[in-house]
Amino acid sequence: MKIRAPFIVGDRWSEPPIQRISAPRGLNLQLYLIAIFEAHCRKRNGIVGPSPLTVSMGAPDAPSWVDLVVSRAKGNLQAVNPITERGNRVRQVKSAFARLAAENLALRNVGTPSKPMAVMLLHESGASASEKYDYAVPAAYEVAPSVVTLSELFFMNGWVHLMSDSEIRMYLVLKHLSARFPRVHKDEGVFCSERERESLYRISRDVYEAHLALEKFGLIERVRDPSRHADGKVVNFHQMAASGETLPPHRFRVAGNLALSDFAFARIRRAMLNFPLSFAESQRRRELGV
Repeated sequence: MKIRAPFIVGDRWSEPPIQRISAPRGLNLQLYLIAIFEAHCRKRNGIVGPSPLTVSMGAPDAPSWVDLVVSRAKGNLQAVNPITERGNRVRQVKSAFARLAAENLALRNVGTPSKPMAVMLLHESGASASEKYDYAVPAAYEVAPSVVTLSELFFMNGWVHLMSDSEIRMYLVLKHLSARFPRVHKDEGVFCSERERESLYRISRDVYEAHLALEKFGLIERVRDPSRHADGKVVNFHQMAASGETLPPHRFRVAGNLALSDFAFARIRRAMLNFPLSFAESQRRRELGV
């Protein structure tokens, strides 16, 4: 699946859409990526048009948007206006679609009275110009670095559901950097300078630090640097800072799609609990180059 770079990359005048819709507890980013994946599954090329999925009540054998997302939604049947867990999730999905519509990434309540549609995607840039309005599946000639490719395993194995917005953003930034500088990525690893973090990708320090989690998940590799300790801290930091020397940046390599082949829950749980890898898993990763 291809995502156009303007969704991730901003400029000196505006923030990228991914920053505007990201929220620590919201479904905005998760839902938008799933909506793009749904569009790619539905059409191979051209304008995709409105999605046939309903927000919560579809055909008996058809999923709805509520069934495709994962969120913390609690019911409260003792409240003045009782709400079930599913009802709360419906509210979250509608709120997320409203946010996407506000950022010109989707249209809500499209279709006809006899055949209403919940949502239709718009161009990833959020631009209102007619030539960039409707969402169309990226054509074959749209290649890196104008697009970032996400494997279907990112969705099928639950990574989109369990990674935080910060982790997803940093992962996409590193994938874009690897697409911009493929040879450097292969030989030395790519890095994101402070200037690019602030002016191009508009990521904060907290988002940048998500690389620590991504490394634990096995989705990226931090290239070992003799000028840094194993924990990433610079050797002789105070002397370098006092002398005005430029600190060496972290360099990264993005793992291949095989890194997404495991179910996200097991991998993330192991990383969060600091479980050591089994011998078999360590050997498998060495053989795959993950």
